[in-house]
Amino acid sequence: MPASAQAPLQLVVVALALGVTGPVQFVRLQRRRRLMEDMPTARIRSAAQGYVELVGTAHAPDTPLLSPITHTPCAWYRYKIERRREQDRSGSNWEVEFKGESDVQFWLDDGSGRCIVDPERAEVRARSRRTWTGATAQVVPGTSGEVTLYGDDDHRYTEELILPGEPTYALGWFTSLSPLQASLHDDVRDRVATWKADPARRRAFDANGDGELDMAEFERLRAEAIAAVEAERGQRAAQPQTHLLCKPPDGRLFLLTTEPQDKLQTRLHWQSWAWLGAGLACLGFGAALLLH
Repeated sequence: MPASAQAPLQLVVVALALGVTGPVQFVRLQRRRRLMEDMPTARIRSAAQGYVELVGTAHAPDTPLLSPITHTPCAWYRYKIERRREQDRSGSNWEVEFKGESDVQFWLDDGSGRCIVDPERAEVRARSRRTWTGATAQVVPGTSGEVTLYGDDDHRYTEELILPGEPTYALGWFTSLSPLQASLHDDVRDRVATWKADPARRRAFDANGDGELDMAEFERLRAEAIAAVEAERGQRAAQPQTHLLCKPPDGRLFLLTTEPQDKLQTRLHWQSWAWLGAGLACLGFGAALLLH
């Protein structure tokens, strides 16, 4: 096939591919917008088990979390470091050298309670986002305001953060974990096995000192194990449940965002129509190329 014919053919393929992608993206974004509009907001204290919408404030993990580039205290981060490779007519070419995303669990508090958020495999839209090139003044962690310069002109840095205290919207799978996960029988069985394997414990119940536990000695060990387990379970039962929000097991959307919900819905609305318009335009362009 002549080169002159190959070029229009390639344009037709690209135009038709984009034409199909546009309507697909329109449907996907509209479904997402309607899901956010129709899903009622649950309260952590009384939320049903399963797929829920939560709105609260983010709080840092129990172990302090710092962003890798600027060392900013945060609840979640995503970063990217790109290196300038060459200059061409279209501008600079950038190649990703390092990138990463936090998978550390953090807290979400809505006033009625707190739940653990596991951000692994979540779609995160963080309003706090910075991109810069060149040296930037950063406060040195652990000092009283000491500043240092970080970066150079050949690198571009991008950092997205969920900051402690920032309003956060979440769609995900909600599970409440009881402080009494195992049954009394299982706890007693494990405690008896642990005590029997402990030489000091065995000697404490070996009344005749023959190195073996007879039936009466074993029953005394088991009775004390039951009493110890019941006491510990009584203490654990008084503790509140632990709530967890994570990726739905059925593959539904797991979304974490610090963008205001109404603004995000508006953006999804216009993005969907933009995709549809672009898709129809590409289909028309591809059809025109085929006809001519």
